[in-house]
Parts: sequence; structure tokens; C-alpha cells
Amino acid sequence: MDEVVGDRPARMAPEVPGDRRVSPRTVPLTFANARFAVRALGGRRREERAVLSTLAEQLCARQLRVGEDLCSPGQRPPGVWIIQDGIAEVAVGVGADRCVVQTLCRGEAFGVVPLVSGRWTPCHVQAATHVSALLWPVREFLAQLERDPVLARLLLDGLADRVVDSRVRLSAVLASSLEVRVARMLLLEERDGVVPVSQATLASMIGASRPALNRVLRDFQRDHAIELQYRRIQLLDLDRLDDLAQSTTEPTRHELSQGPRVRQLHRCR
Repeated sequence: MDEVVGDRPARMAPEVPGDRRVSPRTVPLTFANARFAVRALGGRRREERAVLSTLAEQLCARQLRVGEDLCSPGQRPPGVWIIQDGIAEVAVGVGADRCVVQTLCRGEAFGVVPLVSGRWTPCHVQAATHVSALLWPVREFLAQLERDPVLARLLLDGLADRVVDSRVRLSAVLASSLEVRVARMLLLEERDGVVPVSQATLASMIGASRPALNRVLRDFQRDHAIELQYRRIQLLDLDRLDDLAQSTTEPTRHELSQGPRVRQLHRCR
């Protein structure tokens, strides 16, 4: 049996017949998943190690094909999803009205808010690529939340981060010019110097047409701030994009103003 750890599958060694203890090789694998989940959910404190054993027992490794649903609109998620590898899209609407509002990549989680609040999400969460993920099933998650104050505090930290992130995202799409909106969204969606989404998805996220977005991206590329690649954008000059993202006026290139420092806020998570 294979168990996913990080973005690589690791084969679990069989237990020795008659041995009631967990195989020594199994323990690092399950606890590696648990530590990964704690970080994704917002854990920072040393005492949060207390939830590791619970997570090690209850997390399930899942593989999702392109187009497979993690959560459907108007339905309760099957649990808390924690992405280990690949990209999932959070979208509203269907068909021509479908609009991607966020992407989920390695180390990011979905499902805590609707499960804790009891309010079902209007969003459709779907695998945009092959996705490796950990699932904390809803029944086990809610039962553990009721009896574990350490877990509740961990989730509160993570939810506070998500509130800040949602406000930064709102400011990104309310900027006064398309150039500024693109710079802000690139910084918000950046993972390890790369924005791993297509131009069509990025245009949907900022409420722009694909041709208009492409013109701005070509300008950024000529300025050596980015490099356009297939279904991804390499960020070459984060400082230049950060300066532009602060602008609240019509585009005077890289002018500093009173706009939010999106890059700093995003990296504080």
C-alpha cells in the first residue's frame, strides 16, 4: 500500500507477523503527513504537537484526476482537504458564467470554514491538474474539534490568516487600473516564484478579458518583471511588481503610493 508524503509516494513496509506495534517505518510517514497538515491548517505553536497523533490516525491520502470534485456548490465538503501537490480551483457559476476566484496549491487547505460555520459553500472546488491531497473526514474532524481545545486554537490562527488573505484579495480586484490589479494578483498567486495558472484563469480571477490581460502581461515581460510560460508565469522581479501593486492611481510605472503591500501581507501567513 502506498501513502503520499509531501509530493512523493512512499511505500509502507509490511508489519512483522505477530508484532502488535506499529512498524517503525510507518511512523515517520504518517507523522510527516500530520506535520504537513498542521502547518497547512495554521499551526505555529510547539504545543500543537499534541494533535499530531490524532491527525496521523485520521488523515486519508487521496489522488484526484483532472476535473474531479473536491466540493460541489450547495453541499457540505466531505472533510478538510489539504493539498500536497497539484492545483485545485475554487470557482463560482457554471458554463460561460464560471469565474475562478482562487486557486489552492501545495500546503493550502479547504473545508474548515464551511464545516465549522455549518454554512455550505456556494463554490465549486475542482482539480485543475492531478492533485495529491490529504482528507480529514468530516465526522472525525468535527468530533475532534468538540473535545480538543488545542485543535480549536490552531484552527483559529488559521482562520485569522484566511480573513486577512480574503481582504487582501478583495483589495486586489478593486484596484483602479488593470495593470495594478494584475500585479497584485500575480503576487497573491505566487508560489516559489511561479504563478501556476493559465492566463484564462488569471483573467477570470481579476474580472478582465483574456486579450486585455495578455497585453498587460506582455508589457510586464518586456520590462523583465515576468516570463510567460505554458500555463504558468515566472516572476522575475518581485520588488518591481510589489512597487506597482501599491499604486492606487492610473498606471505610472512602479510609482509608490498608499496602496497595500500585498507581497508583505501575503507572506505573513
